[in-house]
Amino acid sequence: MPYKIILADPSPSVQKAVQIAFAEPEFRVSVFEDGAALLESVAGLRPDALVVSLTLPGRDGYDVARTLRSRKELATVPLVGLRGAFECVDADRTPPPEYDEVVAKPFDSETLAAVVRELIARKTGPSSMPEEPVWPGEAGLPGAAGSKAQAASAPAGTGGPEIRAVVREEIVGMEREIEKRVRAGVLAELKEWMSRS
Repeated sequence: MPYKIILADPSPSVQKAVQIAFAEPEFRVSVFEDGAALLESVAGLRPDALVVSLTLPGRDGYDVARTLRSRKELATVPLVGLRGAFECVDADRTPPPEYDEVVAKPFDSETLAAVVRELIARKTGPSSMPEEPVWPGEAGLPGAAGSKAQAASAPAGTGGPEIRAVVREEIVGMEREIEKRVRAGVLAELKEWMSRS
């Protein structure tokens, strides 16, 4: 299933550059020329990321960002702002904190695509399993009081450092195996795609 990217920018050249950067079949780009049209349609599109010009006709990128973040279903969707190179810098109009990144125009298409991919992975990707597991009875968890006494009185082999080391090795091994499988899958898809070209 392709990632759904929403672009809001009135410039045909920016629209074309973004459509090239986010090519099918990996991405599907929906284009809006003003902020009001974007806000009317965004909920039905369920985007994976939004790229919004700070200067839009009607409702500008500042207002759009605040409105998007106020909607529960869009609160965590990656939001990238596009700022014109010749826009005057106004202290009262600095990009609001709702934007994850702000990219200056003209931009390098590959750089913009890399920024958006990284934000999607960070916000929607699976989180890594912990390298250091937290055990019941450790600081901050219920049962922390007296945990040293409990560990000292526990029979050998029922907990403590030996089991922790084994579990830690198992978790790290699983993470590495998952990374290998994902990398192999991506490489296989890339090779298949390149062979069709």
